[in-house]
Formats: sequence, C-alpha cells, structure tokens
Amino acid sequence: MGMLVEHTIDTPGEVRDTGPMPPARCRPRRPAAVAAVTAGLLLALALLWPDPAAARGAPLPVPGFRAAGVVERAAAPAGPRPVVVALHGNFDRPEWNCETLPALVQGRAWILCVRGNPRQDTPKSWDRWTYSSRQRVLQEIDAGLAALKARHPGRVDPATPLLAGFSLGAIYSARFAVARPDRFPRLYLVEGSHKIWTLAAMRRFARKGGRAVLFGCGRKGCGAWSRRICKGLTRLGAWCAEVTVPELGHSYTEPLPTRALPGFREMLAADPRWGIAPPGSRSKE
Repeated sequence: MGMLVEHTIDTPGEVRDTGPMPPARCRPRRPAAVAAVTAGLLLALALLWPDPAAARGAPLPVPGFRAAGVVERAAAPAGPRPVVVALHGNFDRPEWNCETLPALVQGRAWILCVRGNPRQDTPKSWDRWTYSSRQRVLQEIDAGLAALKARHPGRVDPATPLLAGFSLGAIYSARFAVARPDRFPRLYLVEGSHKIWTLAAMRRFARKGGRAVLFGCGRKGCGAWSRRICKGLTRLGAWCAEVTVPELGHSYTEPLPTRALPGFREMLAADPRWGIAPPGSRSKE
C-alpha cells in the first residue's frame, strides 16, 4: 500500500502535501456540534420530503463513468430547474461534500455530485476518491448532466450550472470557469483555487461572461487571499464575496454553509431560474 499523504493549505491557501497521516485525519473535521447540526438538517429534509429516497435521490448511472453521488431533487414540482455541479476534494467522498449543499440550495436546484476515481493507495474500505485529470472531469460533468436530463425529462436545465468545489474540486472548478466563463459563470469555491486567479484569469472571467464568485474559507490565510481576489474581480465588474470561519480549518462543514447562505443567495439573485428575490426587495419567501 502506498504512503498516505495529507493535503492541506499553505498560508495563504493552496493545496500541498504535508506527509504521512493516520486514517482518522483523512476526513474534514466534524465535531459533535457539527454532527448535531447535520442531524437537524437531515430531519428538516425528511419533513420536506417524506420519502428519504426523494430527498437524497438514487445514485445516478452515468454512461462511461462511475455513478454520480447524491442527486438532490428540486423542490419545485414542475418546470426545468438549474443544476449545481459539486466537485469534492482529494482524499474525499462526494457524499460528504454534497451533504452540506442542501442548506445552501434549499431545494431550488438539482445537485449533481461528480464521483471521479477511487484512490489507489488506500484500502478499499476507506472509500476515498480523487480526480484523474481536468479533461476527464469535464467529460464526467457533461455525461452526468446528460444522464440527469435524460432521467428527468423537462425538469432539468443544464445550461450554465453553478460549480461548487472544495480543495482540489475548487481548483478544477476555477480552471473550468476561467476557460469557459460563458458556460460556468458562477462559482462557490471552498478552501482552494487562489493561485489560478491571476490578473489575466480575472480579466478573462469577468470579460467573457463570468458573473460571480463566492469563496468559503476555514482559515485566515484563505480568507485574506480571497478578499484580494474579490477586489480585483469587483473592479472588473464581476460580483465577488468571501466568508471565513477561521476556526473551521480545511473543511466545508458547518458553520460555513450557514454563514455562506446570504452571499450564496445574493450571488444567484440575478439568475431568474433560482427564484431568489434581489437583496433589499420585498419577498414572501
């Protein structure tokens, strides 16, 4: 078996290898308080969707790839709804990443959790995943969107999906958006991608169709770097914000989703498919 390597973030934020680590530290931190919040979220979902399968969705077969992870059904009973494409981190699981997203999406969109490839240097029982290449991930996104649309005809709008990435997934999401801002104009990036946002990349994103970026951080260095990027994107006409929970560490768990919710809603208010009232307007929500 190969050596286990911890992937963390330099100050300020980027993924690096820090050497061997025990299995107990492989998953982002989930203290008892987080477990309680997660349990409450699951209970809320159960009340909204009496059938648990309807809340989580069955694994989605994706031709040519492994089955997608959790697919959250849109709450709206009819009409096409947008899609959130979730990309997990290295040494992660799509289910862990995606279980935090319903608190942000609130039933307004489908959540497609791209699975990727199993790690080859860990026991199979650990169930850890990564991604092999950007090209392969992009192909898996395309195939997953097509499979989701085919399974639910008339209920899926696959155009301009929101990319929600953590760590390695955030890096890939940012690269996809900079290359094709017209296709991926909105991003939720947690604990990663900062080195990608050069001035040239920010200009391309803002001038070629990019609309908004929301950074989520669990460390002060990540937050500081995110704020600098946001200043540049804002000057170029894009919307950008950051939310930092400095005690959280390299993770996407609560309280980050709760604190990120106002920015998440503001980021999507300009997209009518989400049905979110613009900030400052009166709403019956």
